[in-house]
Amino acid sequence: MNKVIYTPLIIFITSLWGGSGIAQQRIVNIANKMFDQHKYVSAQEAYLKAVERQYKNAEILKNLGDSYYLNGQPENAAKWYKEFIESYADQVEPEYFFKYAQSLKSIQDYNSADNYMDQLLLSRPEDQRANLFDKKRDYLERVEYQSGRYQIDNLAINSSFTDFGATYYEDAIVFSSSRDTLLFNKRVHKWTEESFLELYLTKYDPENNLYSDPKPFSKELSTRFHESTPAFTNNGSTIYFTRNHDIANKNEMIRLKIYRSYKNDNGEWTIPEDLPFNDNTYSTSHPSISPDGQTLYFSSDMPGGYGMSDIYSIAINNDGSFGMPINLGNQINTEGKETFPFVTQDELYFSSDGHPGLGGLDIFVTKINTPFLDIINVGRPVNSPQDDFSFVLNAQTEKGYFSSNRSDGKGGDDIYSVLQLKPIRSFDLTTVLGTIIDNDNDEALNDATITIYDNENNVIQEKVSVDNGNYIFSDNEKLKDAYLITVNKTGYKPYEHIIYKEEFADVYEKLIKLEKNYDKDLALDKVNKSSNELENVFNFELIIDPIHFQNDLTNISKKSKDKLDELILLMKKYPKVYTDIKSYTYDNNSDNVIAQNQAEAIKLYLIDKGIPEYRLSAKGVSKNTIKPEERLKLMMVVPLPIHFNFNSEEIRPEVETGLTKVIELMNTYQSMKMEVHSHADSRSSYWYNKQLSVKRMRATLNYITEKGRINWRRIRGRAYGERRLFNDCGDGVPCSEEEHQKNRRSEFIIVK
Repeated sequence: MNKVIYTPLIIFITSLWGGSGIAQQRIVNIANKMFDQHKYVSAQEAYLKAVERQYKNAEILKNLGDSYYLNGQPENAAKWYKEFIESYADQVEPEYFFKYAQSLKSIQDYNSADNYMDQLLLSRPEDQRANLFDKKRDYLERVEYQSGRYQIDNLAINSSFTDFGATYYEDAIVFSSSRDTLLFNKRVHKWTEESFLELYLTKYDPENNLYSDPKPFSKELSTRFHESTPAFTNNGSTIYFTRNHDIANKNEMIRLKIYRSYKNDNGEWTIPEDLPFNDNTYSTSHPSISPDGQTLYFSSDMPGGYGMSDIYSIAINNDGSFGMPINLGNQINTEGKETFPFVTQDELYFSSDGHPGLGGLDIFVTKINTPFLDIINVGRPVNSPQDDFSFVLNAQTEKGYFSSNRSDGKGGDDIYSVLQLKPIRSFDLTTVLGTIIDNDNDEALNDATITIYDNENNVIQEKVSVDNGNYIFSDNEKLKDAYLITVNKTGYKPYEHIIYKEEFADVYEKLIKLEKNYDKDLALDKVNKSSNELENVFNFELIIDPIHFQNDLTNISKKSKDKLDELILLMKKYPKVYTDIKSYTYDNNSDNVIAQNQAEAIKLYLIDKGIPEYRLSAKGVSKNTIKPEERLKLMMVVPLPIHFNFNSEEIRPEVETGLTKVIELMNTYQSMKMEVHSHADSRSSYWYNKQLSVKRMRATLNYITEKGRINWRRIRGRAYGERRLFNDCGDGVPCSEEEHQKNRRSEFIIVK
């Protein structure tokens, strides 16, 4: 969408055109000179004349491809790169495999693009871009995984020219544009043959979502060269921006520099200062300031970098001076272009063609100030097969802007507004860490065995907790398939935790609380010296779940009897176990008579089941006198389980009523938080059932969050597979279909 101006030089070239090879070579020589001067539009015209007369060689085809590639015309670039690579295979430098692959991506021929990335990997195995591709061959799946998190709109202020680099400034945005307003004596840029860039301001009306007509931002900052990509301090009193500097030699590459200006008491901008880390031999550009104002991030091709342009940071001292530029390293920077950084409190956004993406420049994000970097493509619709760049975001409103030269825009580059609908999600786990503690007293537990499995029950890694119960796994390549964490320690119940894809993060931290095992593993074998008999001595207190009564009297509920039956089995198994029954009512103002009667009712139930009375004591007490460690954290169960068909996660129409009641409950109590516990019956394998219960959990969560519009932060899920059957229909037990169906369920637990 670039405006093309045919200069007298082109007319002169045409008039010189002749049939002889000498004349043709003269024209190619002139085209090469224009190409070397970065006059790509003019160079294209000359090269195409030569090609029309069947005058071709490797240099012509390569330069034609480059002239389109550098001007953001990938379809034409791909055409000429293809002919160059196929016709002159022995002259192809590895970099052209990358350029051709990028051009193919931009026209969405991803299979062919991947083939040429493989060629790059073979010809240059040390190339970071090729290795990133090799490690993330599922890059399209990764992009789609993040997609749909943003809502975007093309701004009405865009022109038919180039508009990009929007940033926040007071109640407005300031951006760069090559639009011709006739207010400045601006030259035409030889690279694109558009007017030079200028800074413009537009005010935003959030109530009506309207932008005012753009006006030039500042006459003090305007020159006859490019001014672009502004960045302001939080108080709006300081601006950093990019400007190109004048050059004496036409054949030299135009270099960019970062300038700084202050707003004076009259509201005018001071003469911009050329910052000390600029240099005439390389470019510095596209500044971004950290929220605390103490660090400047920018892009540069200064010597010592990794590629065409790298991202750097530099400290801003209290007196306004600067430290030394620091390259952000090869986890972020590649042999390609990393540019247009933008930093929030804890995240760095940047554009790159070196990390795997959809084509052209894609926008990526990573956490800063952490050793565990995960570079994430932000997905569609922010990213496209064309160049996407200059991303900014207000972390409080989750609104921002970015720029793109995608084909459905209004000009060369357009500015788009963006609204973040969902937070970023990691596709892989890069680090799993945490602490293991005792559930009763929060004591750190060493020597616990932590194992991570994939979804086919293969062990990925296994470690033992040390140093106050801490554990850490950091093998990125293995952790990408992580699915399940198990913890085992003598004297404690086995622990399992499914790692859901939605929970993946660059650092996944999990505090694990182990419950004491009240079975024989906790019994210490001891010889009674007087009787010479082997005894089991328990060194713990058993606190079972609360026992409930019907009508607040002494009639024990059926569910509570099931709990007591488990206690009876334990007491019969271990004759030396004694039980202290304490009962209280929920009414703090009542006397202890009801509580005493209920404690006696439990005692009588146990006696009727064969437990000797001397092993039991019963006491009714006030709720306020029970020690905190003698209470269970109460967990309310919503009595509305929904059931599923065999081998299915589909929400059946007849259970939607139950889900509607859950939604109504959460809408009534806005602070309520809930867990969904999903289960399977025992048929099929253990792991298949676990995965099936995960699908049922997700189906249930999606129904509640999407149809009920319940915030996803208020509800989460757990999948248990066949581990928590509602009845005794385990493996090998003959049961009716009705009995099996009771196990295929999602239950709802109020946790807050």
